[in-house]
Amino acid sequence: MMQQGGVSKATKTINLSEDIFAGMDFTLRGDGRKIRHCEYFHVAKGRDLGFNAVLGFFSKLSGGTGEQLLTRQMLRLSHVLQLPEALTFYYAHAGYYITQYLVSMSMPVTVFTWLLVLTGDCNPDLRAFFDVDCAHPAAEAMAKMLSTWYSVYILFFLVAASTPLFAEVWMQRGFGAALGRWLRQYATCAFLLFIFQAKIIGH
Repeated sequence: MMQQGGVSKATKTINLSEDIFAGMDFTLRGDGRKIRHCEYFHVAKGRDLGFNAVLGFFSKLSGGTGEQLLTRQMLRLSHVLQLPEALTFYYAHAGYYITQYLVSMSMPVTVFTWLLVLTGDCNPDLRAFFDVDCAHPAAEAMAKMLSTWYSVYILFFLVAASTPLFAEVWMQRGFGAALGRWLRQYATCAFLLFIFQAKIIGH
């Protein structure tokens, strides 16, 4: 590890991920040894949960993840990991932030596409639209499409997003506890917090 310059680099954001770099270096140079994970009681610290505090915290995490992508350890790990481990490593680190960015950008792209279709609606003054059937305006077509996307499918998305938590609680505490946790999350609108978190990470 020290031959590669240690885990400290000359940037302020990369030092936030020193535990990640220690794990990557151990995986590359550990000769097949395992890191023992001990789970203790979780004691929450009091933190300011304002928008700026949460934004600053996730900005530091995403900055450290961005710096991970530029390192030699990430390149070497991508060469030695098998496909399941590589996909898990990608989603737990850089892939998570890239996914949140794409989800965050999906709404502006949808609005831009909507406006593009509406402004390109049939105009009888333009010769290019003479042979186009204008019986159904573009606003009606876009309204039908958006109502289809954001009606039943949004419920499927919310259920699919909470399925991993449901499965984990089911394995650890049983089906009744998992069902109670799942219903309590939807009753308290916990998904709104995750939407807020996803927008901050994608920002």
